[in-house]
Amino acid sequence: MSVSNPRDTGTDGTSDELWCPFPSLLNRHAEQADRESFAWMAQHRLLDGLPERAERLRRQRSGALAARTNPEVGAEMLRLLADWYVWLFAFDDGYGEDPERGGLPGPLARTTALLARVLDADLPPTELTGTARAYAVALREIRDRIRGHASPSQLVRWERTVCDYLSAQVWEAANREAAAVPGLAEYVAMRRHAGATYTCLALIDIVGDYELPPAQADGPALRRLADITANLVSWDNDLYSHAKESAGGQGRHNLVEVLARHHRCSPSAARDRALALRDREMNDFIEAREAVSADATAPTAAYARSLGLWLRGHIDWSRGSSRFDTPSPAGSRP
Repeated sequence: MSVSNPRDTGTDGTSDELWCPFPSLLNRHAEQADRESFAWMAQHRLLDGLPERAERLRRQRSGALAARTNPEVGAEMLRLLADWYVWLFAFDDGYGEDPERGGLPGPLARTTALLARVLDADLPPTELTGTARAYAVALREIRDRIRGHASPSQLVRWERTVCDYLSAQVWEAANREAAAVPGLAEYVAMRRHAGATYTCLALIDIVGDYELPPAQADGPALRRLADITANLVSWDNDLYSHAKESAGGQGRHNLVEVLARHHRCSPSAARDRALALRDREMNDFIEAREAVSADATAPTAAYARSLGLWLRGHIDWSRGSSRFDTPSPAGSRP
């Protein structure tokens, strides 16, 4: 069953009108989580020495993303999510946008490998040096807080998604070093991990105080639903960020740029293709979600519902966040 797309009736197809037929909600603890998560980042000195990037992160209100995508969790769980989202944004700003820390795949591969070992407790975070040490200490803290609420299988599932995310950062760095735009199939497969969406989806049942049965969590139906969700979040992010990334010379990891190369078309035509692609993906999500929910257990139904709220919340936050502001021509990236 498909749902009518507003663009089919002529609605303007800009990124501010991305089609998403799920309710817009906001967690009542949003402001508190946003303030406290930024203070947590400062406490861990994640962007130490980069005051302009820290201020940019503060203004983008990362805690509001957690509050939009997880509107029904309690204050403690929202704070956990907000801190994790801040860690991800800080790592992206501190490494992905830094030519010295994130521009070379070799050094970045060593950093991400050590962070992965910190994650599974093989390596004390204090063994890392320099900037990576702050990220390692904060990552271990997040992991230990999650462990206090998760079953062993839930914790392992989240840790696996984080390791995949860290590996994908090296893939991006290799493309930057080679000035390469990946092919469409490669991009779709890797962007889901590079965007860290899976790490956030793996926390949904943990913060919701329930557990998906392992057979269902790792089964084909929910895995496909999670894949589609990660695609939509990544592509919507690309549509919002394309102008900013192009202005900063970093557009190669963006669906619009990939489609422009793949189809040998203009950015405008590629954007239209990207919108059409994400709308088809949204239809696929709706159909897959309905199929999963038809005879679902209570945990599975709750999880499927939360995925729809995640999609809506991500769009709502992206629409109002300063993270996608295009820098002025005379300015430089912080």
